[in-house]
Amino acid sequence: MKKKYNWPLCADVFTWKDKLKISKFLFVEKIWTYGKWIRKYEESWEKIWGVKHVIMTSSGSTANELIALRRKWELEQAGEWPKKNKVLFPVNTWVSSVTPWIHIGFEPVFADVAQENLNVSPDTIRDALSLDKSIGTVFYTSLLGFHNNIEKCKFACAAQNVKFLMDNCEATFTKYDAHPNNLFIMNLATSSSSIFYSHFTTSGTEGGLISTNSTEEYEWFIMMRSHGLTRGMPEKYKNPNVHPDFDFALLGSNFRSSNLQAYMASLDLERAKNFSLNWRWFLLNEFQKKLHILKYNQISSTDEYGDDYYLFCPLALPVLCQNKEQRIKAEKFCKDNGIMTRPIIGGCLLEHTAFKKYGSSENFPVAKWAHDCGFYVGLNQNVTIDMVRNLADDLNKL
Repeated sequence: MKKKYNWPLCADVFTWKDKLKISKFLFVEKIWTYGKWIRKYEESWEKIWGVKHVIMTSSGSTANELIALRRKWELEQAGEWPKKNKVLFPVNTWVSSVTPWIHIGFEPVFADVAQENLNVSPDTIRDALSLDKSIGTVFYTSLLGFHNNIEKCKFACAAQNVKFLMDNCEATFTKYDAHPNNLFIMNLATSSSSIFYSHFTTSGTEGGLISTNSTEEYEWFIMMRSHGLTRGMPEKYKNPNVHPDFDFALLGSNFRSSNLQAYMASLDLERAKNFSLNWRWFLLNEFQKKLHILKYNQISSTDEYGDDYYLFCPLALPVLCQNKEQRIKAEKFCKDNGIMTRPIIGGCLLEHTAFKKYGSSENFPVAKWAHDCGFYVGLNQNVTIDMVRNLADDLNKL
């Protein structure tokens, strides 16, 4: 029986012309590991985001791991490790935002989120920092491309001398609309991570990005990405007692991407930018306008003070039901009619076996509500305005 929709989470981004180019690349290019296309891709993002430096990694997870390693190194240099080894996370983030920090020796502390945008707020951060002075870092993680007031979150951290870092894997094209220069949000943190993956706002194959405006940080990340090697680095890092191409200044590892990954990602970049900036926000608005406000909650671009400041670039279309029974019914409708769904980024972390020792989800009512009552559908480049409107109409009938 033919289903009403053909709506996968993601779609093949590569045209037949792209695939011919990839085939040619495989025949012509001599270097498939680290090569020129990696730097070209990094330079493209430096231009798009308006940041000084971008570092490409093998995945968003390894980008987060490098940021965590850098933070531990900073604390060690300042003599504050392990005194400041706690990191504050939103409790409904994706697992790879948190686990690299735990593996390195940090202790996670979780905060609940605002119902309006499913992200931690400045007040949440202030409350958490006032209760626990051993929190030395806040790792602000975007959720589905939505945000609270990041600048106020950053100020709340600065007031307590706490480092503010960001995981922007789901918000690659989200802008800070209130800023006079209409900044991309990664400019609001000392360093931040991003990702390109099959159902994210940028695709290609798989990989991660780190952005920073600090040249010293950039050089550190470059060395750590390749086993700690000083190859290609300024003379100040060189050790005269060892071969200049095989001098390990840091205890790094292999976080590198490949030349092929970078080339494939470059093919999709311009399309992703146009689709993301011009179309995703419009589709979300249409979807939410059509959904019945008494049946479904809405994502808002305003904070608790009513300030509207973000040009969102949503990763997906969230469906936030009033109760668990309604969510089960809505998800079943989607499954039965050819629409792939996912929980709200895996749900509340404290509901998962590996994280239960860090607290109870009952202490985080909004994240628990999103876990029980929310899901999302994909927002790939094949989604049309008619599909979005029809889905909203169908959900309203349930």
